[in-house]
Amino acid sequence: MIVGLYMPGDSTIHNVSAALKLIVMFAIGTVLVFLDGLVPLAILVIGIGFVFTSVAGLGAGRLWSATRPLLIWLAIIAATQIWIADGEAAIGVIFRLVALVWTAALVTFSTRLTDMADVIARLCLPLRPLGVSPDRVAFLIALTIRLIPAVFETVREVRDVQRARGLERAYLAAFVPVLTRVLGQADVLSDALVARGFDRWDTQ
Repeated sequence: MIVGLYMPGDSTIHNVSAALKLIVMFAIGTVLVFLDGLVPLAILVIGIGFVFTSVAGLGAGRLWSATRPLLIWLAIIAATQIWIADGEAAIGVIFRLVALVWTAALVTFSTRLTDMADVIARLCLPLRPLGVSPDRVAFLIALTIRLIPAVFETVREVRDVQRARGLERAYLAAFVPVLTRVLGQADVLSDALVARGFDRWDTQ
């Protein structure tokens, strides 16, 4: 089942406007490009984690759920950085990626998709003379966000089947069934969108 990522709440973060949260997320991403030194990066990561778990009240469990899918990629990136640079560079890259992921997760978990779509639609208004429909762009971005949990759920189901068959370490073997299921879901979704007229990218 496709579900949204928004977690209802009445925290200060939940009550901040979607536009401001997107601006802050962009600002943090920009700061991470120029921020140097492991100590400032570590402080930023800890701060984002604190805001996520305590200020927004989303808890450590959801923070872990946002981090867990990245672990294998973080390990690969760290190994690559150690090989081409050094351990300090590897830790710096990991800190930056974790900060970006946690910030994006914080915005996603604390912001309704409709609010985010409204902001995106307003940002795309200048593109209307070029034949782009802001509402459709906003809809597709919101739809993409909604599909993320569906992909993770598919991966989890395939891995559960593998574990039941004693193939819990056959990571590469999961690629084909996951890809097949995701493509099948995409095909069904594509047919549904075409049937509703979303294949026509006009401004009407």
